[in-house]
Amino acid sequence: MEKDAKMKKILPGILILAVVLSSFFVLDFKAAKSETRTNSMISAHSTHEPEIDFPGRIYLYVEGDEALSEPLGEYLRAELEKAGMEVSVSRTFEEKYDSQALLVNIAEPEGLYTPVYASSSLNLMFFYTSTGEDTLYFEKFKEGNVTVDFRGSRKGEKLIDGELELQDSTRGLVSLKAYREHLASEAAKKTVEQLQEQIRDIP
Repeated sequence: MEKDAKMKKILPGILILAVVLSSFFVLDFKAAKSETRTNSMISAHSTHEPEIDFPGRIYLYVEGDEALSEPLGEYLRAELEKAGMEVSVSRTFEEKYDSQALLVNIAEPEGLYTPVYASSSLNLMFFYTSTGEDTLYFEKFKEGNVTVDFRGSRKGEKLIDGELELQDSTRGLVSLKAYREHLASEAAKKTVEQLQEQIRDIP
């Protein structure tokens, strides 16, 4: 009887603790301060003085880590639209698009998550084609450095490939969902920023 009484006293506390802990993995909230640093390596390739429709219509394709690819796609779309672009989301990789395209691959972050502290190293690779063609280089650039060959190309075209590494440290109360949203938001801002810088520099 005495044991049962003790269990009745302890059980509500255990249930409350379980609900609180589970909320960090289900809900979306953030009361924390983040420090995020970004390193990037960008290269561009042009031929025949390309004319780029920026802002204009652009296809967006995002692949990679499932937990991050969806929020990253949403933030990328928002950042591109903020820059004046008309964004068409592509759910599948295509060998050719009928307009300029931005293709993105995001890797699973490495790091640590707790409800009061999180840190991550996040790697992202993006590829841009001003004509919507030559998307085969997206697959090649994911595998390593590639020499772009424009032989046989008659139209002006610009290709951009970039690698971004985000180093993040966040202290305070933050749910897992909110932390992933934070990483996706920072990655999207930096990607579109780098893209705009390279597009302005023509050829």
